[in-house]
Amino acid sequence: MGIVFTRLFSSLFGNKEARILVLGLDNAGKTTILYRLQMGEVVSTIPTIGFNVETMQYNNIKFQVWDLGGQTSIRPYWRCYFPNTQAIIYVVDSSDTDRLVVAKEEFHAILEEEELKGAVVLLFANKQ
Repeated sequence: MGIVFTRLFSSLFGNKEARILVLGLDNAGKTTILYRLQMGEVVSTIPTIGFNVETMQYNNIKFQVWDLGGQTSIRPYWRCYFPNTQAIIYVVDSSDTDRLVVAKEEFHAILEEEELKGAVVLLFANKQ
């Protein structure tokens, strides 16, 4: 029965694609979250210099998920990835109280970006 609805939905609305950016300060856990979503398990990671991109499928929606490095020197380049983005997952290391102010400032800057005005935003408090 479920497959009938899936096929009907797919035929009515077609296949859709969504671009999601995973942003946050370095060491917030962005890459771990990306691969947890994709593989369903926690994998060992190293700091991201640049980006990781993975494609995931859910029903008729194909998600292209971009995990961007969060080091201070890389953050100015985030805006290069803003065009055509439908959603942001902003990851905060909630155990790193020394950097919560910086995380908040970066989050507010993202919310002010014109190219992201229509994007859905999820604030993800990690490491609780």
